[in-house]
Amino acid sequence: MAHDEPQRAARSDAQRNLERVLRAAHELFAERGADVTMEEVARHAGVGVGTIYRRFNSKEELLAAVAHAACASTCDSLRAASHATNPIARLKALALVQFHHSAHAPLTHALPPIDAAEPEEVARLLHELLADAIADGQRQHLIRDGDPRLLAAFCLELLSLRTCRRLGNACQADAETLAEEAVRFVLHGLSRVTA
Repeated sequence: MAHDEPQRAARSDAQRNLERVLRAAHELFAERGADVTMEEVARHAGVGVGTIYRRFNSKEELLAAVAHAACASTCDSLRAASHATNPIARLKALALVQFHHSAHAPLTHALPPIDAAEPEEVARLLHELLADAIADGQRQHLIRDGDPRLLAAFCLELLSLRTCRRLGNACQADAETLAEEAVRFVLHGLSRVTA
């Protein structure tokens, strides 16, 4: 049993180094784009460049791993946001996650073609969770009648990464403010009150 401890410690160190590398790469790629070198990532992570090359053969592989981690994190955050019992609070939480995710959009657009499905997975999950929140709101008479999937598709357009980025650039507002205004706009459109 005692000989397993050094192996476990080595695996733990390797995992910590991987997390540091991914975090450093994410920060640098998000800030400066794909022009960042592996050496800069290693310096920022506080590891040797060989540590990175043992795990990733190229900067493209590292970028794909960072984008994959960002998409997986967003999916986890969307699932967590979907636990709010109040459908209106759930819509707000989902919008906030999406606006935060939009800050990482440059990473997803730099993905190699083989991994381009990951941003689509985020959009599919968001659509599904929006439709569930809308259906719950309809059952509670908080949201107007209509096909929840169609209403969710309209909401998804407002919350698309492209729209989030354009709003952020045009308004120079933080994610919370943008999400609050987007949800207010969406809820007006979902309101049971007729014009």
